[in-house]
Amino acid sequence: MDNGTKKTRKRRYAIDLGEYKYKTRYDRLLHILFHANELPTDLYLHMNMSQDNYRKAISMMKKKGLIKRISENEMIGHVLTKKGKDLTRRVEYMRYRSCLEDSYQYDIIHRRRKRQFAYLYALFDRAGIPYENYTKPPLNQETVLYDDVYFYTALDVKRMLGIESTAFKGSRLFGFLIGKGRIIPVYRTNCIIRTFSSYEGLVPVFLQRFFGVWADTAILICGYDFFLYEITQAIIDNRLDDPKAGIHTAKYQNFYIFSSGDSFLSCIEDLYADHEEAEESIIERFRIDTSEKDAFGRCRLKTGTGFIDQALVLVFTGNVNVVKLKRFVQDAELRNIRSYIICKKRDYEFLQSVTKDKPIEVIAPL
Repeated sequence: MDNGTKKTRKRRYAIDLGEYKYKTRYDRLLHILFHANELPTDLYLHMNMSQDNYRKAISMMKKKGLIKRISENEMIGHVLTKKGKDLTRRVEYMRYRSCLEDSYQYDIIHRRRKRQFAYLYALFDRAGIPYENYTKPPLNQETVLYDDVYFYTALDVKRMLGIESTAFKGSRLFGFLIGKGRIIPVYRTNCIIRTFSSYEGLVPVFLQRFFGVWADTAILICGYDFFLYEITQAIIDNRLDDPKAGIHTAKYQNFYIFSSGDSFLSCIEDLYADHEEAEESIIERFRIDTSEKDAFGRCRLKTGTGFIDQALVLVFTGNVNVVKLKRFVQDAELRNIRSYIICKKRDYEFLQSVTKDKPIEVIAPL
């Protein structure tokens, strides 16, 4: 069993569904390397592995001549050597042969993207989301109807769409969660993100044309909680919704920012859960008036759930939709009246941070 630690040491993440997927740390890192093409030096921070054990596994692969260190553009990482790539000639590694179809490029843009995939794959291992070509069904119009959820890269979808995929040029998509009747675009960052271009708004259009499913929901996975707060605040502060300036939500109706921590699996489950009954229970418990106007004739914002004693209230029984949150916060500030956000305990600290110094009280009974 490989959890990257001794049993006596506190595990980095309480949830790790990939714990029994690998026999050794060496196998785990080699698996991710074949799929991502580069291992960042800080990948262990996103795994149940100590820095010391991570270095030992890297050292073992270097001694065997399977990987080499690269430091172009002041980014340090490890990539496969020719000997490492030749492993795919052996029966036990033949399943990785398709991973080497694309030649690896060492420019800074491609390296940053490949490193992001390494973080994603380490996270998907923990969450139990299949991303390997040999474990997921072929990508076609029926894949979206499968009962399980799989991760397909943006390149997978581009190859399937053929010439129509030119509409994705300039998109910063890493891939899609596909299954359970939905297709959800996936973005990822380790820091503050740049403004989305107009191409992001075309993504749902072309996905709907092929799959027959409207991709109205997207997720942004943030490697560090500090930037999760910073990005959300930047979205809220973009009051003009300028598509050419400031951070925005690329016209998605539902935009969720997920942490790479233990809450990730819970957030993924919330994506596919029905929260109607839970919301009705909260409305009844807190006696929320869901009418369109309060006693003073003030219209509630469409993104709000209703009123509690004339105060605006927004309920999140599942994930925090940043699109709704932005409109609610801006409306509360504009009216300068007491408002409430009701959410899960999981999201309490996050919402407390982004609503600080605003006329909003966060309640977490869930």
